[in-house]
Amino acid sequence: MVDSHFSFVKKEILRKNLDEAFDHILILLPFTESTSYNEPANSSFCKTIIIYTASIVEALLFHLLDNNFSEKDIAEFYSKWELIDRKVLFKVNLEHEIVAGDYKKILGKSRKDKMNLSQITNFLEIHKIITHKLSTRIDQIRIIRNEQHIGSSQKVNTYSKSDLEDAFSIAREVKDFVKVNAM
Repeated sequence: MVDSHFSFVKKEILRKNLDEAFDHILILLPFTESTSYNEPANSSFCKTIIIYTASIVEALLFHLLDNNFSEKDIAEFYSKWELIDRKVLFKVNLEHEIVAGDYKKILGKSRKDKMNLSQITNFLEIHKIITHKLSTRIDQIRIIRNEQHIGSSQKVNTYSKSDLEDAFSIAREVKDFVKVNAM
């Protein structure tokens, strides 16, 4: 654990995965500034680094979620009320009915390990684990990462050192926050 960049993460598999993603970033970083490659190639290296950086952010936030909340907490958060045994008491018109029935709470089916970055961030913000300001910063890296889904893109996105600096800044904020707040 001494050589890890994420020694505060106690789960060995998660810590090793975080370190591996970080090592991939370190390997790719010199390629982004190399003059041996053209702009599209350098942008491609930046894209890959952004994906790895967003994955690190997501994993760190998952670590925070996993340490503070149970599967039951997640199911409760995604639960909803459903009207059972619905009976029409009075039909006012085609768009309006007076009804009776029983409301039953149905637990959500979401699991921690199936939550995405947006869901984790939203959950942690609603439960006041992270601030709105940090949530907004995390959303920036999520948006940059999701721009890389080329099927729905309306333009060809290019990525630069500036994008990397933004991603790294957000990752540093999240890492520092999780380091202090993870139990």
